[in-house]
Amino acid sequence: MALADFQRIDDFGDAAAEAKACRNACALFDFSFLECVRLEGAGARDVIEAFTGRPLDALGVGNIRYALRVDAEGHAVADLTVWRTGLDSYEVMSGRCEDILDLQCRAGPGLCITDIGSKTATLALQGPGSLETLSRLGDVGAIEPLGYFSFSDAKLNGVDCRIGRLGYTGEPGFEIIVAKRHWRALWQALAAHARPAGFIAIDMLRIEAGFVLFSNEFRLPVAPAEAGLGNFHRSPLVAPRISLISFRADAVALNWPWQPPRQLKRPEAPGEIVVTSACDSAFAGAVLGLGYVLAGTQAGLHDPTGVFRNIRRTPMPFYDTAKRRARASWRSFRTKDG
Repeated sequence: MALADFQRIDDFGDAAAEAKACRNACALFDFSFLECVRLEGAGARDVIEAFTGRPLDALGVGNIRYALRVDAEGHAVADLTVWRTGLDSYEVMSGRCEDILDLQCRAGPGLCITDIGSKTATLALQGPGSLETLSRLGDVGAIEPLGYFSFSDAKLNGVDCRIGRLGYTGEPGFEIIVAKRHWRALWQALAAHARPAGFIAIDMLRIEAGFVLFSNEFRLPVAPAEAGLGNFHRSPLVAPRISLISFRADAVALNWPWQPPRQLKRPEAPGEIVVTSACDSAFAGAVLGLGYVLAGTQAGLHDPTGVFRNIRRTPMPFYDTAKRRARASWRSFRTKDG
């Protein structure tokens, strides 16, 4: 499903309840805005490494890597995932069509690069009940043992799917790639057992989990390390001048989903915070957000726009601060939940 065909749904009636369903059971999201390109040939790995700045020598077949795209000045502009599907074959997923077009321009003798985004759709099933929901639609024998950021093929509702164990919520869960022609039937089958959820809920969940949204956190010039993503890009070792933090605050009459101004500048004064994301967090019971401050800033935060007040720094991420929940084995959830 190409981005031009994608219709974003902000909520299905109650965004807070949708987010809580993800935390307590499972929720179903449509991620079909993602673009996808397939690279096949002996030079595929070299092209992707040059494109992302991340070595892939340790990436085995059936595994996934998170990676970044930076501009000529070294500023992050997008994040993406790399799926190794064979010895010399990979699929790259991004939320920006520009990344797909750039990769297609790198095709050459012995390297075939194909845009497959218009032929596929991506659903995300997230939450501790995700595996149980999948088991209602097919054999999960190959899915249950999957480690974090790995994938396998399976049939759901009688349809061939590629299922990766990853997500955007801080919860255990899956991304399910399916042929576009089967999207509606699979959505309906999953929705019979999982609560459909929209963009407001996923925005809330990813902010609680401390995940960036490229169109927000990369809206100002920022190096990967300044966004807390230095481990995912082979960048020069330069001390970050700003850092991304999580905060709680007071705010009045904001529209959700909240978006920052189109043009953002880096923070310049001590205590100044440039807010890039914010939500009415069901988990925090308050406005929760992400923003940049000068490196080393600890207290006395203020928003120069005046939109957010009484700003208090919180752990990053705010939810599951040890970042263990999404990586936990399914056995641990079954033991806890009976």
